[in-house]
Amino acid sequence: MILLQTAAAAAPGSGGGLTPTAQILIAIIPLAAVVMLTGLFFFYLFWDYKKQILIIEKGGNPPRRRIDEKLLLIGIVALFAGIGLTIFFAVYTGFTPSLLGGIMPTVSGLGIVVYYIIRRRNEK
Repeated sequence: MILLQTAAAAAPGSGGGLTPTAQILIAIIPLAAVVMLTGLFFFYLFWDYKKQILIIEKGGNPPRRRIDEKLLLIGIVALFAGIGLTIFFAVYTGFTPSLLGGIMPTVSGLGIVVYYIIRRRNEK
């Protein structure tokens, strides 16, 4: 509950009585998380690429990549994370432009799930 009160107090325009240092930290933490996740994703792709090259150099055939299941997982996670963010922003900030922070991942996730469904139907 304290976390929600802190988040509501830190809403744009409210001031919330937070010190400027606390406001800066609240702004930097999501940015740092995005940078770290991007770095992890890059190193995962690089590791996978090196693994594929090593398999080819040893004379093997690398396994065929199945992106469908990963695509569905990404779509479902984005959809439900977006729904949660939309509800959170609607409750704590009302119908303000901050609501787009939840609507955008919801629509993106829905689009990915619909793409997955259409692709599966066309394969059959």
